[in-house]
Amino acid sequence: MRTRPFTWISAIAFFAMLAAPFTPAAQAGPQDAQKAGGSQTWKLSVGSNLVLVPVVVTDKRGENVAGLSAEDFEVKEDGSVQKIAGLEAVTGDVEKVEKAAPSAANLFRNTVVQRPKRLVIIALDQINTPFETVNDSHRALVDFLSKSVDESSLIALVALQHNGVRIIHDFTSNPSVLIDAVQKVKTNLTSRDTHASKALGENSQADLEALQITALLNNTAFTGGSSGGEMLAAVRAQPVAQRAQLDAARKAQEALITLEDLQQLAQYFWGVPGRKSLIWASTGFSFAQGTAAQSNTRGTLPEDWQRTFRMLSDANISVYPVDVGGLLPGANPNNMQGLNAAALKSAGGADGNVTARRQMLEGVEGGAFLDPGAARHETMRQVADMTGGQPFYNSNDVSGLFHQARADAAQYYMLAYYTKSTGKPGWRKLSVKVKRDNVKIRSRSGFYFHDPENEAEPARQADERMALTSDLDFTAMPLSGSWGKVEPLGNDRKVHFLLSIPAGVPYVDNEHQNHINFDFRVVATDSSGKVAANLGERLETNLPADGLAQVQAKGLDYANALTLAPGQYKVRFVVRDNLKGTLGSVSSTLKVE
Repeated sequence: MRTRPFTWISAIAFFAMLAAPFTPAAQAGPQDAQKAGGSQTWKLSVGSNLVLVPVVVTDKRGENVAGLSAEDFEVKEDGSVQKIAGLEAVTGDVEKVEKAAPSAANLFRNTVVQRPKRLVIIALDQINTPFETVNDSHRALVDFLSKSVDESSLIALVALQHNGVRIIHDFTSNPSVLIDAVQKVKTNLTSRDTHASKALGENSQADLEALQITALLNNTAFTGGSSGGEMLAAVRAQPVAQRAQLDAARKAQEALITLEDLQQLAQYFWGVPGRKSLIWASTGFSFAQGTAAQSNTRGTLPEDWQRTFRMLSDANISVYPVDVGGLLPGANPNNMQGLNAAALKSAGGADGNVTARRQMLEGVEGGAFLDPGAARHETMRQVADMTGGQPFYNSNDVSGLFHQARADAAQYYMLAYYTKSTGKPGWRKLSVKVKRDNVKIRSRSGFYFHDPENEAEPARQADERMALTSDLDFTAMPLSGSWGKVEPLGNDRKVHFLLSIPAGVPYVDNEHQNHINFDFRVVATDSSGKVAANLGERLETNLPADGLAQVQAKGLDYANALTLAPGQYKVRFVVRDNLKGTLGSVSSTLKVE
């Protein structure tokens, strides 16, 4: 990625300014927050110091409570009461969701045209769930869909896989379509099903051969007896330990892949406004897994969890983890009451801090917890608490789970308040109360405050790398594009394109001389998946007065060209607004003749 001075028009790339009046998010006032509500304007983002908190309020019967006002709520951030700047009661309705259809073959876009306020996403975890459990859970899901889903349910079905997220079926209210899609899903073996290698000592013949080889290498005679038994134990121990270490590394890597898949889901559903319920069907993994950051097979680190929670919150996704192992007939429940309360308290408590939680759960392997399944369930609880969802385990009530998730997405309150910037990124704890008796509330337990402008370069590169390699379009930044003229260039062709960001989306930092900062990445791959062209450019400048007026009125365009040989290509476009930390991506097929 290179940085170059800004120019209005150049032979290869230029900014042309497109579309409607634009007020930077940092300058939005309370009245703007009040008007936006659960509509297309509000986003769960703290880059502008405006914090949005979706809150579900139910009575003792579990029914949603209507008619509340801002005066009925109290919001605390890190223990300090905050002034509520806006409140909207959001009632979800079911609408069809579809991508905007290009009007011509040379056009492409990532935007959603019809947007619902209610959406339930069912994610089948094929990374951490054993093969047998996956098959059984699929059968349970089919049974559930056939009996419990009606036309008022709008559902998206996805699979978390080792190579990224697969959209099994986009939004639909037709249960038969979903059932057919589930039945066609293929499952793969995971580290829960296989071991790294076959350990020595699992049969007598292997034992004998191992002892004879060891004796030969050590120039000693194998005579059996107690010394042979000791040697046998030593021979057995080494490969078993090596296998266990490698298996642990594989599980840790799968935990990291799971978080990256959740990040991709957040980016994909970002463009659909409203609170979205994500049912994560999995057997889970331990929150405590992880190795050195430099390791090629590293597990989850605090930074990975922070990044995941931030993206889920920004996309307004609440996670409902469900232990599919607990949903199977005859399954042995893992009782969370088996947690050792003293160990929990001494390790930092349940305050939502990722580092403290990680330290606490590292005690699982040391026996600090009585229940061997506690770590997986604690992970599920942590994800649910920090996103405003609810964990489900020790239960076979699949219908109850879905109805709860659907109800939460259908009716909720969106609170808004302005937070102060301390200049330091980090976790900020949220506490929401309702000044009424006999009510229950559910909201996220906090958020990660971060300053996108001061993010380290590796974080930006990680965002762009994920967007480039994902099969999903990232919708936080709406994009549209078109292919232009084709010029001969020897045996190759120079294919021009135009990529557009609509007005109101590009962030302009008015406090720092109308500063803008965008990364543009374009990668073309041929039919074999080989990279045929690769563009990377950072366009950063301070806009003059006339440039600012054009951005506010018309938006932002980026024009460039790819040099390609004749053939069929898939072209991936990625744009990152470095001042907001938001991503947009879209793919297009291209035939060069």
